[in-house]
Amino acid sequence: RILSMEYLVVKWLVNHTGLARESGDTYEIQVGRTDNLTIVHNSKVSSCPLGSDSTLKWTWVSTLPLQCADHSVRIRRFCSHADPSDWSQWKTNYGKKCSCSCLLEKAYHCCVVSKLNDWRRFTSPLLSVCDLVSPQRPENLSCGTEDLRIVTCTWNPGRPANLYEPYKRTHTLYIKNTGEDPIKCGEWSCRFQAVPGLERYHVSVVVRNQLGEEKQSYSFNITDRVFPVPEGVRVSPGVTEANVSWVVRGNLSGVELFCQVTADPVEPRRPTPHTSSSALTEWSLVCNGGSDECCDVSLEQLSPNTRYATRVRCAVRGNLEGEWTQPTHFTTYPLVRLDVWRSVRLLSHGQRNVTLLWTPVSGSASSVKIQGYKVRWRQEGCQWILWRDREQTQTEISIGPGQCDMIIQAVIQPGSSPPAHITIPPQQCKGGGYLRNVTRVSGSASGGFHLIWEEQEAVTCGYTVEWCTVGSVVPCTLQWRRVPVGNTSVSLPAGDFKAGHRYTFDIYGCTDEGDKLLGIRTGYSQELSEWPIRTTSSSVTLEWRYHEDDHSHPGFITGYLVTVMCQCFLYLGPFTKTVADPHNKSLTIVGLQEHRKYTFHLSALTNVGPGPQTTITVKTQTIRESNSGRRRVLSPRDESTLMRKVQINPRTTAKDLVNMLEETGTKVSISQ
Repeated sequence: RILSMEYLVVKWLVNHTGLARESGDTYEIQVGRTDNLTIVHNSKVSSCPLGSDSTLKWTWVSTLPLQCADHSVRIRRFCSHADPSDWSQWKTNYGKKCSCSCLLEKAYHCCVVSKLNDWRRFTSPLLSVCDLVSPQRPENLSCGTEDLRIVTCTWNPGRPANLYEPYKRTHTLYIKNTGEDPIKCGEWSCRFQAVPGLERYHVSVVVRNQLGEEKQSYSFNITDRVFPVPEGVRVSPGVTEANVSWVVRGNLSGVELFCQVTADPVEPRRPTPHTSSSALTEWSLVCNGGSDECCDVSLEQLSPNTRYATRVRCAVRGNLEGEWTQPTHFTTYPLVRLDVWRSVRLLSHGQRNVTLLWTPVSGSASSVKIQGYKVRWRQEGCQWILWRDREQTQTEISIGPGQCDMIIQAVIQPGSSPPAHITIPPQQCKGGGYLRNVTRVSGSASGGFHLIWEEQEAVTCGYTVEWCTVGSVVPCTLQWRRVPVGNTSVSLPAGDFKAGHRYTFDIYGCTDEGDKLLGIRTGYSQELSEWPIRTTSSSVTLEWRYHEDDHSHPGFITGYLVTVMCQCFLYLGPFTKTVADPHNKSLTIVGLQEHRKYTFHLSALTNVGPGPQTTITVKTQTIRESNSGRRRVLSPRDESTLMRKVQINPRTTAKDLVNMLEETGTKVSISQ
């Protein structure tokens, strides 16, 4: 038989004390179901004052037929305000035994088929269930949107229903304050399109199955529930910086986005001279809301040649932050800094020749392999680019009389180094490199040179001191030293200079128009007492100092002319020697007579001819003096007998003859 409800009657015997007979008792009764004794009912009942050894009765109404499951009861007593007594033993009313111990909450029917009946001839619809629960109210219901186009609501559905089709739970979402149709949802979430122009939403989620239904409601302002999700994170790295960009999808017009970006080293890095160990690793920015807004930020103070992981998150200003994106990895480029300088030489018709020189700064990624150098220069709206191999450290460029901006970069495997800039000032600009304000300075063998100059207001980017390595047979090697802005002095160590050599220092100031010559200093690190000339019995070596590139010269210096004259008795006339290289400032004249005075006249050559002469007189050594100074191999000329033809006229006396012979180095004795 099918019952809509069942009654369970509970009776127990009461043995009152004197106090209980006057005030009555309170009892707590629990009803447990199945062998697990699942508590399905708990209540407290009170009794009126009764006599001793009285019997009490309590009736419980079960919505589940008692045949469908075992039901057990236990009881305990509360006396006044004292602690309750212990629970009594469970007392069980056993239901019908079947192959499926069925348990229904809020059930409509329960049918128990006896062994004698054939259930296959049962015509009513059958529902076979086990361990079933009724719909539970959704918990933690909340809604939000990433793009103001689609709204997503989520909740916790509670205990699984374990139901099969067509009796599973259904979840339906209703938007109360609109005319939108109900939306079928999944078990955990629901998505629907945002209603244009609607800001305040009132939604309800209804859960249904054959055991009943439950509902949960939620109200929110959609602009307060925007959680943007960055997409397509891209990184363009540099040496100490990186540009990070991303897209925020959606119709976010009128919404102010607030985004955060982090960049953390994948491996711990050591502080470098170019970065601080406490450098920031998080950057914030505000993006203007729009349709599929693109945002970007420049990350600075990064370490060169370091691998980083960057993440992005965004939110509407004032709301909680969104979720971080997955890390995007990138590596900054190695740092190769170049120190660049130039030398300018005038050509004809206003043209100029620029020698651009560069050198990598010490300690800037010396282990990085440089593939080459890219040189760019721009003048009067035109731009040129050329490539130089990694072995080269200078290049020649012809420019016009106007201002010229030059940039050089070292090209490495991942990209290019930071650009090094230098500006050539206009030729007509006063102080653009042709001012000759020469001041003598004194150096020292131990301290070198200490140069001082006056500060210039027009100088905005520091000073440069330029000098030339002289006294060598190779062409001049240009040297320079940078001085930061605000400093007006520099000390050059003595080890870079030779005693007895004169050095000229050009001091330039860096301005917006380029480097301009401010003054010239000239001097010796150590002056010598006499001219350093090396002589032997048959040769003289001359050395001289000369600034062949001085702009005050009337022409280009093409070499040097040395005229040799001997103060000898047998004088055969002067002869000349030519030095074709203007950078070579030494010459050895051989084939001279021993112990004789020679006068040397030195002059610089141009295409027109020799210029003013510088004269010096030197006496060669004797063969004995040359041998006493050092051991050497004599030439055949030194070992042979020197033969001289002497012309004697009738008026030549014996004394005159002796004097002539002694001048040739021949010892003469006269006997009578």
